Amino acid sequence: MIKKIIKYSFIFILIASANLYALAPLDMLENGKRAFELCNWEESREILERFMETWPEHEKYSEALYFYTLASAKTIDKRTEDYRTKLGNNLKNAVASLSLDMPDMDLTEAKVALMIAQKPQKPEVWEELTKLTPKELKHYLLRGWHPNPSETPFETLEWTKTKLCNATDLDSETKSNIALIKLSALWKIMLSPIAKENSKDRLEKLGCLPLDKVFKETVRAAFNNGNSFQKRKAAIFGYHFDYFKANSINSDKKVNSSWLRYLKSRGISSEDTWSPR
Repeated sequence: MIKKIIKYSFIFILIASANLYALAPLDMLENGKRAFELCNWEESREILERFMETWPEHEKYSEALYFYTLASAKTIDKRTEDYRTKLGNNLKNAVASLSLDMPDMDLTEAKVALMIAQKPQKPEVWEELTKLTPKELKHYLLRGWHPNPSETPFETLEWTKTKLCNATDLDSETKSNIALIKLSALWKIMLSPIAKENSKDRLEKLGCLPLDKVFKETVRAAFNNGNSFQKRKAAIFGYHFDYFKANSINSDKKVNSSWLRYLKSRGISSEDTWSPR
């Protein structure tokens, strides 16, 4: 008797499961669409994702994909932030573990990556970088995590002057990056004749006169201290300076520039040789 009950129960479960399977695709699709209509974007996305994974050949697949795509678009910011947080936590745990297991290893780059990951946007003022150690500063600058030099050129020049005057504890790559930042600020001023004329006293106090002499010296400093990528950026600054010094804005006169020869020897791509900003 017990065996018969078990047998019929098993058959009943199989039949019920078959019926459920037959109804499940449309039910799941409707649930996903209903969640979408109620603005429960994440719930809708998850339901529709399960539908598409389970029934990739279903005749309603394209309809599910449509609503899934819209729900994904509406949740992309949150999911990106969630993933960013997850990566940050993984990195934090890894750094903590390595600090205990390998205390003599330099983990500055990983720690800086973690610090930056926790910040919503790049610094707006240079003072935010003043408390960094030389190693931390190096990786901040290598990642471009600093204010835009062309937006506040004089504040940038004040910061670079302070850093370069105390450069004994900075490595070559950091010195090169500081010089490149200085070049961006000088370039903005050189292309702004009215501002340049009205700021001669300020430029003199910053040690930036004569402007063309300081610019060429800074190009050379960025180049001499830099890695191959930094040398290329310095050479682009140098060539544009040579070109505009020898030409009017609409002239096509060729310029005999050592910086152009350097760039040609390394291969010039039109994608990365726009005028510096």
